[in-house]
Amino acid sequence: MSGAAAAIVDEPGLAPGTRVATALDRIGAMAFCTRAATRANVPLEQARVVILPELSSFVLDAPTSTDPALVEHLIDLFHDAGFVDVTVVGSSDSSALWAGNRGVLALADLLGYGFTTPCGRDYDIIDLSEDLVEGGFERGEVLYGSRLSRKWLEADVRVVFAKNRSDEADGYALCLDTLLGALPQVDEDYHYRMARDPGDVVAELLRSTPVHLALIDAIISCHGSGGARAPKAFRAERVIAASDVWVADHVGALAMGIDPATSRLARRSPPTARSLQGVALHGDPRPRDGWRSPHPLIIDATRRRDASPTWARLVRPWLQVLDPELFPLRSPLDARMNANLAPLFADVDEDPVAFAALLFVDHTLANMHLALDMYRTMYSKDDVRRAIVPLDLDLERFDATDYETIVPELEAVARLAAGAPRRAEGLRWRKIDEAIVFEYARVVPIGLDRFVADVDVARTIQYMNDYVGGVIVPVSHDKHGRVVRQAERNVYLPQPNYVSLAQGQPIDVIKLEHASYTDDVHRMCWKTISSPNGSAVHDDGIVTFARVDGGTRVTIAGRQQFVLPPLWRTVDLRLVPELEEHLVTDAYRIFFDRTLANLEALTEGRNISIGRAWTDPESPDDTEPLPSNAVERAIEEGLAWVARLRAAAGSAEVAPGGGRGLPGGRSRPRNVDEDGFVHVGPRPARPAEPSRDERDTVLADLMDLWSGLVNAAARDGFELVDRLQP
Repeated sequence: MSGAAAAIVDEPGLAPGTRVATALDRIGAMAFCTRAATRANVPLEQARVVILPELSSFVLDAPTSTDPALVEHLIDLFHDAGFVDVTVVGSSDSSALWAGNRGVLALADLLGYGFTTPCGRDYDIIDLSEDLVEGGFERGEVLYGSRLSRKWLEADVRVVFAKNRSDEADGYALCLDTLLGALPQVDEDYHYRMARDPGDVVAELLRSTPVHLALIDAIISCHGSGGARAPKAFRAERVIAASDVWVADHVGALAMGIDPATSRLARRSPPTARSLQGVALHGDPRPRDGWRSPHPLIIDATRRRDASPTWARLVRPWLQVLDPELFPLRSPLDARMNANLAPLFADVDEDPVAFAALLFVDHTLANMHLALDMYRTMYSKDDVRRAIVPLDLDLERFDATDYETIVPELEAVARLAAGAPRRAEGLRWRKIDEAIVFEYARVVPIGLDRFVADVDVARTIQYMNDYVGGVIVPVSHDKHGRVVRQAERNVYLPQPNYVSLAQGQPIDVIKLEHASYTDDVHRMCWKTISSPNGSAVHDDGIVTFARVDGGTRVTIAGRQQFVLPPLWRTVDLRLVPELEEHLVTDAYRIFFDRTLANLEALTEGRNISIGRAWTDPESPDDTEPLPSNAVERAIEEGLAWVARLRAAAGSAEVAPGGGRGLPGGRSRPRNVDEDGFVHVGPRPARPAEPSRDERDTVLADLMDLWSGLVNAAARDGFELVDRLQP
């Protein structure tokens, strides 16, 4: 970061292309791009330059995509500097699943890319979901095993050219947001925003494939609470350039008047970028008069709603302002909902009723997700989403002694636990410095040799009850290939599970671990280094598999101090020791009884994992089905069921009056004539499948009901505010 430079060119009267050239001159862009080619050991005329612009518009004149004229001007500037191989690159995003004409080449054509610059330089546009190779991501990263386009990976100079956009979920969407387009999965939101933390994704991508130049087209910007969903144009007449993508986003956020830390993508921004320490900044990053940033209430509500992958993927096509002729929605449900909802929420900054209604809808959906998540944690753990997390630990900070010194510390904890009062069969615990120091021991009727053949002591934490995700990075092995030193991050469901009812957090802890092996004892010690979500102060332990008569003695001792949710912190259980003993004993007994059951299940070859895995893609198109597909199927099945009921009711109609009745007062079937003869005819035709008109009618009725509820809730809210005002 030292030596980075950034420039904001906003002098009045400059042509757009001149602003780009001036910004590059002020930061010495071509000089450090030339140095990048030199480091790659290639002549300048053979250096491969790729430019990744923003291609996200849903309306052609919307201020959400990088101006193609500026991209082509940049290509000419590279040629003028001696670079010959310059390519525009991009990839489809999640909208390609639910709207037409969202492929890279289709978008480029619609937006006005001509494949030849004004100076006559030809260029190609390459889809980064093609020609994939191993991406070079390290073990312990969320992108480990992911692939990248050869074009992006092997480029000598990488350029990101973003559009200046506000964002309803992250406050702003600049270079880091555009950078996600370098990844190959079509369902970008699912794989890189939902399954993984987007801040981890961009940090790992930049480590593997650094960006050498970052630009932001802020000439005509997108501002307001709608962001790219419902864009509003603002003429800022600026171009921002930086030699570092973190710096570019930081300066761009300041120029919007937004705290750069608002964006989740900036979570792992280097401290020097946050402070701009050592950065040569040219220009004034103050926001223009009239600029409108997204309202914090909108950002908060959108994030809460989008915490549910189902809601996030379902409502996105419904709310997107778009040109249905250029980008037709694939689903009739999406088309109907979009036609009604997108205009309703198109200008929430100027329409207080729409603003309140959007908040109401988002929070309603978010609360439904929270309630369902609590239920799953308690009663349906196989439906809980598994966690994909990075190790998030710099292993170079630690040497062998750091791993080995945890052993005597944990041995001391184990001695304290062994002397604790017995609370239940196999369980002892006591409190020391607010932490629970415990020991749990059981004999498994399986010989040690067979037991450890199926249960690796170095993976014990992954085998424990309620484990929903994590990662292990081995550091060293013994001569038999067994792990001796390793680092691990593990995520468990909230403990005890019932604290989830008060929004208790999952237990998320990063640890150093040391394992040892003898003929009669396998043992592993672990020590907490940090808790990324602040859920634990201590989660240290020692597990031992020891040979004994009759089987293997499994002993787990440790020290734990978990952070309770705010509601539970208002209850001081120390004042009611009987209740505290009951709750703690019950929680530990259940947890370790189930953990021992897991270990025994492993020796029987049974699967012990819980949680719902994210789709592991084999091709760029792989993802989960969209929720709208399930909704449409439910509507069609409902209509078919109604049709069957109607047909059944029709076949049971009685004959017209005047005919003879049957004994017992029963009505005469329609196929019996006046003389009592039964006429047998062909079986009634099977009810036809519901027509498109019937489906549209149902969708319209549902839409009217939903719109009515939203408007009524917003209206009642404003009436309540009026009544409360003096």
